[in-house]
Amino acid sequence: MIKRAARVILNAAVYILIIVSIVWGLPQFLSWKLETPYPLAAITSGSMWPALKEGDLVLIKRVGKDEIKKSDIIVWKNERGFTIHRVVALKDKMLVTKGDANFVEDEPVRYENVVGEALTFRGKTARIPYLGFISVMGANILESAN
Repeated sequence: MIKRAARVILNAAVYILIIVSIVWGLPQFLSWKLETPYPLAAITSGSMWPALKEGDLVLIKRVGKDEIKKSDIIVWKNERGFTIHRVVALKDKMLVTKGDANFVEDEPVRYENVVGEALTFRGKTARIPYLGFISVMGANILESAN
């Protein structure tokens, strides 16, 4: 009976260790692979509908100033936190962005505030539906303030 209880406790400890390793390790690995301190962004509003839905978890990659193009989906830091919207115009020192479902453009964004660009795969934004609702997985997950 004691051996069985010890085995159950050991199995539970192994499973907990595996889960903690994934929850902590995945954002760290993605941060290294995608070359950004913020590899994940949780979508917390409907401003990017239908491209991105509330609750989506979006993969973010590093992007250089010269790589940003009109129609790219970017993430930038602002006074409210982070926002993820589409680039609608490029200006000398600023980017003009807008949520796909919004009627008005955002305040212009400085290039230096951009933390990354939404990763695309075969022309579609890399997103994991509903996983953004569990944005407490790690410190490297951004909650977008749309």
